[in-house]
Amino acid sequence: MSIQLKEMLQKILVPGVFGEINERTAILKESDLSAKLREVQIKGVSDDSILIKIDYCHTNDQIFCNKNGSLKRCDYLLITKLRRKKFLLFLEMKSNRFTGTEVVQKFRASECFFDYIISILKQFHDHDFNYEEYKKRFVLFQIKPLPKRPVHSQRTGSAPDNYLSKNYDPNKPPTLESLS
Repeated sequence: MSIQLKEMLQKILVPGVFGEINERTAILKESDLSAKLREVQIKGVSDDSILIKIDYCHTNDQIFCNKNGSLKRCDYLLITKLRRKKFLLFLEMKSNRFTGTEVVQKFRASECFFDYIISILKQFHDHDFNYEEYKKRFVLFQIKPLPKRPVHSQRTGSAPDNYLSKNYDPNKPPTLESLS
């Protein structure tokens, strides 16, 4: 991943939109006081990773109708690399009941919103972001136990409607390798 991408994103996005990365650990935080899952850590991210609080970013709801969840966002986008592979990890944290449709809508809308950010970089800042270099992963973290029998064993996390569900255990935080 290039330092240039990180610098460009820091130029065009407001400072409060960036998440915390310390000692190769991405720290996802939930600000909702009623949330039971308040923090998720992902170990082993690269030093030049970028963590964006993508749900912090709002599109103008005076232009778009919120049909089919188009204005929803997942919690975070982690732009990182593992060995020589580059990843875009769209990350959602859930404490309460949810529907699969709601999660898919958030992932799809977040993917579209990131496309918009990249379009701004290309059109106004001459930065050529190459999507083909990145593998996308869509991951849902939750605290309720997953069923004993794997329901989604064929899921790869490679598309919004094929997202990975991970039961988050703070005593055993996931590694980037386990999500890629």
